[in-house]
Amino acid sequence: MQFVAVVAVMLLFNACSSNQSFNEEEATKIVFLSTADIHGHVFPWNYYDNTPDEQHSLLKVASLIDSVKAEHELVFTIDTGDWLQGNSFAEYFAREDIASVYPLLAVMEELEFDGIVLGNHEFNFGIPLLEHRMSQINTPFLGANVIRESDDTPFAKPYILLTANNISIGVIGLTTPGSAVWDRPRVEGILRFEDGIETARLYTEELYSKGADIVVIAAHSGFEGSSSYSGDGLGIEHFGRAIADEVPGIYALHLAHSHRVIENKIYYSDKNPHGVAVTQAGRWASHLGFTELFVHKDDSGQVSIKHGRNVALPAVAAPLHTSLEQRFTSQHEEVMAYMNQTLATTSELWDAKDARISDNPLTDLIQHVQMQVTGADLSSSAIFNTDTVFRDGMITRGSVASLYPYENTLFKIRISGADLKEYLEFSARYFKTHRGNPNEMPEASGVTPGYNFDVLYGASYEIDIREEPGNRIKNLRFKGEPVRDNDTFTLALNSYRKAGGGDFDMIARAETIEETDISIRLLIEEFLKEKGHINSNDVARNYWKLIY
Repeated sequence: MQFVAVVAVMLLFNACSSNQSFNEEEATKIVFLSTADIHGHVFPWNYYDNTPDEQHSLLKVASLIDSVKAEHELVFTIDTGDWLQGNSFAEYFAREDIASVYPLLAVMEELEFDGIVLGNHEFNFGIPLLEHRMSQINTPFLGANVIRESDDTPFAKPYILLTANNISIGVIGLTTPGSAVWDRPRVEGILRFEDGIETARLYTEELYSKGADIVVIAAHSGFEGSSSYSGDGLGIEHFGRAIADEVPGIYALHLAHSHRVIENKIYYSDKNPHGVAVTQAGRWASHLGFTELFVHKDDSGQVSIKHGRNVALPAVAAPLHTSLEQRFTSQHEEVMAYMNQTLATTSELWDAKDARISDNPLTDLIQHVQMQVTGADLSSSAIFNTDTVFRDGMITRGSVASLYPYENTLFKIRISGADLKEYLEFSARYFKTHRGNPNEMPEASGVTPGYNFDVLYGASYEIDIREEPGNRIKNLRFKGEPVRDNDTFTLALNSYRKAGGGDFDMIARAETIEETDISIRLLIEEFLKEKGHINSNDVARNYWKLIY
């Protein structure tokens, strides 16, 4: 009970201002809870490093949910997507143990979640696995703008209707359309992803026509921001604000995808002058979104709504949910044992901390494997995690998962010298123009995230960030000869980039020569197991250099 009291105090001090004037005691108080971008973080554990991670755990959030339900009578709980992929726990149950009910979903069902939204990472392992997981629990899955090409019907439920006293609440589930780009090989011709704003408008009108008193949006989309893709009439990536601006009758937005924490935010627009409560619960089960609405419905059916508290409760200090921890500990231990298996040994320390400012053996390991598998002239890759370290003489499965955390497959494409230069220039936007002392460290520009900064293997070049973007790639050479615009090369790279992820149009339009439908991470694992022992000089070639 002490923990319940702590949560109550937190909510009291985070109260938001109200936008209606009726007496709250005459109204029905409804609480909406949300989780976002859990990405497999059920236990508070970092499976990459085999260390505790007390900030992130669905089992901690479960205790928060129980404490809120103990304090409030009418509570509804929604997950806003990205639950099937993300960490080693998630991927173990996507590859090694498909028969068992996915523990994350089992926890949600036990906690009586009212709906689970489809996020973009739900499609990473293919539609059959997703459908299998969706069939294993009774909680409804939501995705109004995910449409089957075969019959133009929604792939998941467009919305759910909830009832609190005599009040009807419609909750529409939506996802970012970017899956059409990022998972094109797995969804093309099977699913299409329609515009989130227009879909919200369609189903909001339908819900009110069916007698809903309130409409809430649960979306795997950020509140605002630019899209990381372009073309083909695909809807915007982060459409939360646009819904609040353009779709009347919305009272709350529970968002995800951008991994942000949003709280204490009531957004007003011409279409929604009553205000829209905007909540986002961070990432990896770090927070629990909490939105409170006071709803008064008179004898004529007229509804008045007042916003209450709108916060994101941090999970870090919460205890683990005792019964759920006991229920799933054996599976947690299975995953730990699996991730701690040694794939190869090494005599050196490998550290990715400087991998975005100098050619690094860990990046080169990815590149070497990609070139070896495809036989391409060149390879390109980002460094996804600069915290990756191979230490203690052992390279474990967890170490490789830290190095390559995504479910990308491998492509071999044909690219011209001109497009290769354009590709490298576009990637080099990652850096801010360096005008200071050469002893000062380079800085990221903020224009593009680190996972969209690709480097090349197999050709030498310099990135001169003293120059403005578009004029930074110098001395690009292949086998000692300058690269000419009309030269052609084969290039190995991942499926996300080939699909145009990161808005790399020159890559998306390039000719595909072959596709290897195996996770790049698994290819790296196989390479290491075959090697048995590896040192950095087995793969490191120092092909690129940063000039500043």
